[in-house]
Amino acid sequence: MKSKWLISVKDGSLNTVSANLKKLGITSIETLESIGVIMIVPTNLKMADIKKIKGVLSVEEERDVNI
Repeated sequence: MKSKWLISVKDGSLNTVSANLKKLGITSIETLESIGVIMIVPTNLKMADIKKIKGVLSVEEERDVNI
């Protein structure tokens, strides 16, 4: 399974960021509105490409957490 990236976005920017991700060719987008996060399966993009989108606060690779 491919890793996912978690993208934190500014309040009110979910739709704009999602639209820009689609323009970049991202087809697997999951929006978590209540916490202001978008999850994607990255294509050939680099995290720096995503960070350039207006409204993006941070981009991180999803990690497993064991307790």
